[in-house]
Amino acid sequence: MTQSQVRDLIACPSCGEFNVQGADVCEHCLSDLTSAGMPSTEVAGIDSELSTPISNVRMSKPVVMAPNALVRDALAAMAADPSGAVVIADGTEILGVFTERDVLKKVAGHTEVFGRPISDYMTPDPVVLRDDDTMATALHKMGSGGFRHIPLTRDGELVAMMTARDALGWLMGRYFD
Repeated sequence: MTQSQVRDLIACPSCGEFNVQGADVCEHCLSDLTSAGMPSTEVAGIDSELSTPISNVRMSKPVVMAPNALVRDALAAMAADPSGAVVIADGTEILGVFTERDVLKKVAGHTEVFGRPISDYMTPDPVVLRDDDTMATALHKMGSGGFRHIPLTRDGELVAMMTARDALGWLMGRYFD
C-alpha cells in the first residue's frame, strides 16, 4: 500500500477495519462512519483559564480619532503608540479601526492621501468585544477573523484595545514558563 493510500483510509471505531476515507458505513461491520475522523469539539470548563473575563487582562489603551481626522494625523498617532491601531469614533459610536494593515494595503506609496479623512481608509464596522467576554471568545474572534486589534467596550463605552500582543502575552503567562 502506498503512503497516499494509507492517508486516504480511516479506521472504523467499532471494529478497527480500514475503510476509504469519506465512506458512510464500514464495509466490514456496517457501523456508521460519518463522524469518524472528525475532530471533537470541546468547551472550555468553568475552571479553565480561557474562561477568564477579558476585563482581567492587561490591554492597550486605545488611541481614538474622529472620522474627519486626517490620515497623516493617524499615521503620527500610530507611530507614537505601540498598539499599531487607531479607533475611529463619533462620540461613543465606534465607526472603524485604522491599523498597520490598512496602512500597508491602502495608504503605503500614496502620499497624496495623507490629507484625506481617515474614514476613507479605515476598516469600517469592526468586531467589538465586551468586558464580560472571555479570553476564549477574544481568541476565537481574533483567530477566525484574522484580527490583530479588537476594541473593547464596557457599557457601550470604549475602554481598551485588545491587540494580538496583549493576547499572546496573556497566553504565554498562563501556559508557558
